[in-house]
Amino acid sequence: MTASATKVASEPGARYPSPSSFYLADQRRMPSREVDVGLWWRDGQAGALHRAAWIRDTGELYLMRLGPPEEGGGEVELLAVVADEQRLERALQGWREACRREDSLPWLRERVALLRDRARGLQLRVVGAAAGAATASLVALAAAS
Repeated sequence: MTASATKVASEPGARYPSPSSFYLADQRRMPSREVDVGLWWRDGQAGALHRAAWIRDTGELYLMRLGPPEEGGGEVELLAVVADEQRLERALQGWREACRREDSLPWLRERVALLRDRARGLQLRVVGAAAGAATASLVALAAAS
């Protein structure tokens, strides 16, 4: 099975109904080492438990719901793509303490949203700088003509 119709593989927000569908959607996932980012993420006192992990070869941070399949267990959500492990560690600093709380999942989601916002801002700055450089080159070429 593949990611949901609204999201593509490696796009944050993509959801997979099972771990096998997640790993089969990108062949780099299966052999890659993973970095554990908490096994006890919970959305409220009675909320389901989730495991978070980062896949080195793809840079994907994912969340897997624990529990029986009939209760949503095994569903995988791609939270973010972070190429650098140190950047991930900085963004999620304090996760070990936060993960122990009974309403810890919102903390993780907030940190991931900030991480994505920073990445989006960086991309916009890079694109803007590249556009500015291209414009300057065109002006220089026009002036030389």
